[in-house]
Amino acid sequence: MLERHFGFNDNPFGATPDSRYLFYSDTHREALASLKYGFYANRGFTTLIAPPGMGKTTLLFQFCAEIQESARTVFLFDIDPECEPRELIAYILRDIGITPAGSFAEMKHQLKKALAAESLAGRRFVVIIDEAQNLSEASLEMVRLLTNFETARTKLIQIVLAGQPQLAEKLMRPSLEQLRQRISTVCRLEPFSMAQTVAYIEHRLKVAGYAGQPLIDESAIKSIWKASRGTPRRINNLCFNALSLCRALDRKQVDSTMMAEIIADQELVLPAKIDEAIFHKVSTDLSPTPEDRKRFTGLSIFRIPVFTILLIVSVLIVPWKSKPRISGSRVKENLISPAAASPARDPAPVAAEPAKPVPVVRSKKAESFEITIEPHQSLQDVAVQYLGEFDLHRLHQIEALNPKLADPDHIEAGQKLRLPGPEATSEAKGATILASERILP
Repeated sequence: MLERHFGFNDNPFGATPDSRYLFYSDTHREALASLKYGFYANRGFTTLIAPPGMGKTTLLFQFCAEIQESARTVFLFDIDPECEPRELIAYILRDIGITPAGSFAEMKHQLKKALAAESLAGRRFVVIIDEAQNLSEASLEMVRLLTNFETARTKLIQIVLAGQPQLAEKLMRPSLEQLRQRISTVCRLEPFSMAQTVAYIEHRLKVAGYAGQPLIDESAIKSIWKASRGTPRRINNLCFNALSLCRALDRKQVDSTMMAEIIADQELVLPAKIDEAIFHKVSTDLSPTPEDRKRFTGLSIFRIPVFTILLIVSVLIVPWKSKPRISGSRVKENLISPAAASPARDPAPVAAEPAKPVPVVRSKKAESFEITIEPHQSLQDVAVQYLGEFDLHRLHQIEALNPKLADPDHIEAGQKLRLPGPEATSEAKGATILASERILP
């Protein structure tokens, strides 16, 4: 129905890994180049790491298509997580049309014979294992032993391990040190930026044969990017459902209202709450985790914001001989509202000393400073380290100072960021300090 209504040749947002629709983001292009280099350089082991839904299977299909003329490929993607090492060899033999022998030694001989035949024919033998994070340590060790099939000049088999981030964690175990040493290249796929999301949607529509006016308006695409966090599979789901709703309404363009309804359905929240839900979805990684809260429960005085230190000093360091005592509750009340310090509500007004003029606090232009992002730092880490806190207010300040910051979820090592200086506090905080000065002149 979508094809007839919008003029597509086929569904542009299908659920299958169709390499025709592969979109080359920077990391996708780099990963494919690394896979091909590892193949042509005969390096033995290559690893591809990507979160779920990033299109790694589609990328692997494209890799197979580009080397098919010079290689025999085995693509394993449905391996039982509980399979034994010998069963891994049986998977490979069945894929190339050989019935596995009864004993492990005989299966190894069958595989070695097949590898030699491919080598004599001038073809390389490549085994690709998708979702490799599900393999046991024993099976991964068997994968390492497969690379021992080699001649004096070349290896007879090359391995590509592809999986989710758990695969990287598993490979870092001391028990898999030998396997890790044999991995020559590690490729990674990262979520799309806003600009890449726009290009991705346009690319898929173009491949599907669409050539009309924009099907999804700019505000709707922005909502898609925020709700999907730049993950291609989520983008596909949102776009497919949005176009389905658009067709049901007999419309020709998806707008922000339709997109809000679709995202609400996907996230199981009410449409009225969609803006809040979208922001919560995007900023989840920027919010402090329970571990972060534990880490910073013992804050030292050097991590306390400057305005807090000034406030404490103004309240506690008082020349007691020349000023009346004010109870703690009274100080707290006046700090909240300067008007609460009126003589009418003061149980013990002091008339002996003439009133002094209230000091004038002149506003200064908020200063900023530049920092360089260190490896593995997130925006939350930077804000806590330099500003002492991280919340929505701080996020807006940082975005205002860095208009080229397209994706707050994605910052890289070496990137320059400007942060608000100690004077860039909110008017509420400035009012609090001024109130304390009025109470304790």
